[in-house]
Amino acid sequence: PSTPATAVPTGTQAGQIHDGTLDWGVKKSFRSYVTGPIANGKVRITAGATASGDGYRFPDATGRFDAAKQTLNAGFHGKVRFLGHEENGAYTLDLSLSGMEIQVNGTKGRLIADVSTKDRKTKKVSTYTGLAVADLKLPKGQLAAKGGVVNLSAVPATLTADGTKAFGGMYPAGEQLDALTVAVALDKDAELPASAGGSGLAGGSGSAGGSTTAGGGGVGGGGSVGGGSVGGAGSLAATGSDIPVGALFAASGVVVAAGAGVVIAARRRTV
Repeated sequence: PSTPATAVPTGTQAGQIHDGTLDWGVKKSFRSYVTGPIANGKVRITAGATASGDGYRFPDATGRFDAAKQTLNAGFHGKVRFLGHEENGAYTLDLSLSGMEIQVNGTKGRLIADVSTKDRKTKKVSTYTGLAVADLKLPKGQLAAKGGVVNLSAVPATLTADGTKAFGGMYPAGEQLDALTVAVALDKDAELPASAGGSGLAGGSGSAGGSTTAGGGGVGGGGSVGGGSVGGAGSLAATGSDIPVGALFAASGVVVAAGAGVVIAARRRTV
């Protein structure tokens, strides 16, 4: 008789990622600025991403994990789009993040994203594929599977030099971003935590629906999240940022190449 295929062990040390989530709020002061009284904007969450506590949840992880080599490469679905400063029916602040991916090697890692960002002065859009947005720092020995799940909680993230392009130069390289939390399943039957924990993010079943807008309304089934701001007060000044609001977008012109709809392809990096 033929030998049945062997299932992936629950405590596997290496293998394919079958599912998983990434919880990340980007940056609290930025969220507050976008939805506050100055930018008076909103956040659109689509393509499978959901609102989750103080940030956003990106689901359906795929990739590979190797405990012996201490490597993790995982990609996630979902898109978050920040819109603000409406002028004549269009938003001059327009930043989209999708194609989220983490690449970890030992205690170091990178957060990768596909980015579309508009320059507020010229109204031109730059698109970056596979942009290394943030550097990640993990404690030694944290990259391990337990019960078929690798769980990385509240991982510190700092803005890279390339990542400054996503924000139009409004933040310098090395700026602290929101910590992120990742949970990936190496076993098809492994149970992911309802809440990845460590970053104040709510669990998956309690998060808002698939096409959510964060803005001036209340939390609703197909609706909107926030009361004028997400995760904080209405302006950057109220969040403790020492960067003047007026100066933030004055610097945004440095990242746009000549011509509308410029596409800049950045190779995905391995750590």
